[in-house]
Parts: sequence; structure tokens; C-alpha cells
Amino acid sequence: MAPADSDAVQRILDAVRRRAGMDVVDQSPLAGGMVADVRRLTLADGRTVVCKAAFGEQAHLDIEATMVRHLHDTHPRVVPEVIYADPELLVQTFMPGSHLTDAAATSLGEELAIVHGRHAADFGFDGPTLNGWFVLPNGWSSAWVPFFRDQRLRYCADAAVANGTLNAGFRARVETLCEQLGERLSEPTAPTLLHGDLWSANILAEGNKITGLLDPSVVYGHPELDLSHVVGQPYADAVFEAYQRFHPIDKDFFEARAPIYQVYTAIMHVLYFGRRYERWLDETLTKSGV
Repeated sequence: MAPADSDAVQRILDAVRRRAGMDVVDQSPLAGGMVADVRRLTLADGRTVVCKAAFGEQAHLDIEATMVRHLHDTHPRVVPEVIYADPELLVQTFMPGSHLTDAAATSLGEELAIVHGRHAADFGFDGPTLNGWFVLPNGWSSAWVPFFRDQRLRYCADAAVANGTLNAGFRARVETLCEQLGERLSEPTAPTLLHGDLWSANILAEGNKITGLLDPSVVYGHPELDLSHVVGQPYADAVFEAYQRFHPIDKDFFEARAPIYQVYTAIMHVLYFGRRYERWLDETLTKSGV
């Protein structure tokens, strides 16, 4: 998101004062605002908070707040607490740290294992969720594979076709993959709480400790979807070694199923950013065997 001008910043500060009842004495922009303007605020009562603001039809910060609250209830030490939320404004506690480094990889494996310790009766979530600005459906399903096929791969691929960023050839390859999922993906032992968007910019660390898991796209699903975000990263081995002290990872995941889950991530990048990510989508589809 482009830097906000002084009038836009004042609009945000006025909204914080009127809606959330908070007097701001200092503010500074934060990185990562793909969907919203993100600012660190110092309040008159001495608290430091993070404010996200987005105005218009695509403002769904109340949905983001629902996801953050759910993840915070599970792991409050590394997930912000929501202080105020409406569709256009989200205020939450400030989490210290900077982006993930190799030194904190072991800690990431441990913290992710805690998140994955929460389970539900079925796959999905109680209401819509977000991936970036995009609203995702979450109708409850008794099985993971149909949920992932229909409410993630097909749904998001169709949305990318509709907005003109995904062509018919790629959509056909995605459909071929969807038709194979029943034989190629496994069902987890239980529907597991996922962060859902576990790329490095959504992870904060200080030294060798994780201090924040931010901007989730929560769902109860297969842990392998979260783990697929780690595959291929320079810190992956340390993450997986720590994680497996709490939860096993099937050895076939890395070669057989991680590429399939990465197709979903690639589709989302095409949806957001356009055809400059077609090459990555092509590579992930090829690795997945279609």
C-alpha cells in the first residue's frame, strides 16, 4: 500500500479517537500494509498499539479481528490481542520484534506446534475468513480433501479467472489436480487450527525467539497446509526438527503433498498480483504433477 498523505493519516487518527476512544500522541507507519494502512500508535495513557485502517467496500477488518481473537485465545504469548475492531479499523497490542531469522527457526517450530494443538470436530471455520483482502468461504465439512478442493483450490482459481489474472489453460491444470486429490492427499487425524498464511513477513522474532504470529488466515484443516509454507525455506530443517518433537510429519509429505499445497499459495499470488506470478504457478503445478 502506498504511503498515506497527511490528510489520510489524520482521518485514521480521528477514527481511532472517535470510534475506539483512544487519544494518540505519536504515530509511525509500519511495513506490511498490503490490505490496510498499518501504524504504530503511542496513546496518551502510555500504551503502544498497532492500528490497521482500510476504508471502502473491501474493508473487512472485523473479519480479521475474529481470526486474530481465535488465534490469540489459543496462543496469547505470540498473537496480538484485539483491543477494538470494526470493518474499517482494527487496533491490537503491539508485538515486538522484526522479521524471522534462521536463529529463531527452532522457536517457530515450537510455537507452530502449540497452534496445531487445538482441534475442532469438522473442517472449516465459523464464518468467513480472509487471505489478504480476499474473503474465503468456510462451510463446515466432515472431510479435509473436499474442503480444500472446493473451498480453496477451485474457489480461488475461479476468482482469479473472474478478475482476469488466471487464464483458461492454468485453470484447466488446476482442475486436473483437483480431480486427483482424493488419491493424492491424506486426511489428518483431526481438524487442526492453522495460521493459514505462514510466510516470513507474518512472523516476528527477537534473537532466537518468535515474538509474533501476525495476519492469519485461520481455518481448521490439515497441518500440512501450514507446513507447506516452510518447505524450501533456508530455515526449514530446524523448524521441522522442533515441530516433530510435538507432532509427527509423514515422510511422504515433502515430495508428494507439499507441492500440491503450494499450488494454493501460488494461485493466491496470481489473484493478488497478476500474471507476473504465472511462472511460479506453472512451476508449482509441474511439481505437483499436472
